[in-house]
Amino acid sequence: MPLAELTLSILQKDRMADPRHGYARDIELLATMLIPTAYKNGIKIVTNSGGLNPEGAAARVKSILEKQGIKGLKIAVITGDNLYDQLGTLKEQGHELRNMDTDQPYAESKYQPTHANVYMGAKSVAEALDQGADLILAGRVADPCLTLGILVHHYGWKLDGDLSQGDLDLLASGIAIGHLIECGGQASGGNSYAEWPMDYPIYNLGYPIAHVYADGSAVMTKLESQGGKVSRNTIREQLVYEIHDPANYLTPDVTVDLTQVQIEDLEPNKVSFKGVKGKPRPEKLKLTIGQMEGYISDQFFYLSAPYAYDKAVMFIDAVKKIWANLPISIDRQEFSIIGVDGMHPGAAPAVAPEVLNQLNEIGVRICIKHTEERAGKLALQSIVCLGLNGPPGLISVPGWGKPGRAMLSLWPTLIPRELVQEKLEIVETA
Repeated sequence: MPLAELTLSILQKDRMADPRHGYARDIELLATMLIPTAYKNGIKIVTNSGGLNPEGAAARVKSILEKQGIKGLKIAVITGDNLYDQLGTLKEQGHELRNMDTDQPYAESKYQPTHANVYMGAKSVAEALDQGADLILAGRVADPCLTLGILVHHYGWKLDGDLSQGDLDLLASGIAIGHLIECGGQASGGNSYAEWPMDYPIYNLGYPIAHVYADGSAVMTKLESQGGKVSRNTIREQLVYEIHDPANYLTPDVTVDLTQVQIEDLEPNKVSFKGVKGKPRPEKLKLTIGQMEGYISDQFFYLSAPYAYDKAVMFIDAVKKIWANLPISIDRQEFSIIGVDGMHPGAAPAVAPEVLNQLNEIGVRICIKHTEERAGKLALQSIVCLGLNGPPGLISVPGWGKPGRAMLSLWPTLIPRELVQEKLEIVETA
């Protein structure tokens, strides 16, 4: 299961509401329905859905499984990624924690940290499997490293120390294969431009399956009973997803070179994958620090024909003028006309107003960022009058007066890997 940086922020909001949470909540459903079946059939599950609270996830899963009478299931808990309590010490020791995007030192950040998690590698995953774990609940283990840890355990690949080029190539292959399957349906026909118009079922899309061999090559496929499609197109499309440099894909365990990869269709829904090359791992590990920047409040409106676009422009102008006179602080405000520039403001090709005015309806999203929690509610209340005072044919999506949502941002930085101490603990259901 992949754990996105966005997901970490969502989990932090969950933990802010209840300190017992902070893990992917669907693990509770899986503990009821999937994990017992997997255990019965000797199938091991490796996931980083422990999120920001692997210990809490393990305690909850253990409780659910024991209520079902499942005994002897070994749950491995991998921690060590949480450096929140060490941020002050790191700064005192002279670590500038410079932002990877802006090069600012962390001392210049004006926001309070909410969480801080470092990307860890495959080591503890492999060790947990070596110790007989049936279920692994990890924190911020990098997504493809989950797969690499399985392969290191299964084939005995060398993970660290004095590595030959062959060793590096194997590790890089494991990472590349993990990268292919980490986003699930994207490698088996979901979210695909390469296979557009996607002339296959997607309501029951089957996730990709990787048959990996000891030499690092793999055959990608899926269950024939399920929808979707596994092809050279879907595999290569997923391969370059979120890759900043195909020749130097940085991960905790190895730097991956994808420039010589060979992908070949063998038969329908069966693709061969090989040719990945490896380079030594980076000297430092990535640390992401979550920050509380304030709150976001938003609301959706729709305006009907005739002249829907002109009405939207008039409505937005009225909102701006009302907000300009409010005795509250609004840090940032944005207005999006849905269907025109809602996703790519300023980048989408311009469409003439006379063309847009022929549409049956137009959507408008207004959004503000604010420091005071109450400011969002007051801002939205101030424009209720436009329901009667504004352009005709205006409706809003229900939800007026809701409190603003916490806005969390991320501060990406690098730290020496020797500062990270991984911890592995195994508990067993009784």
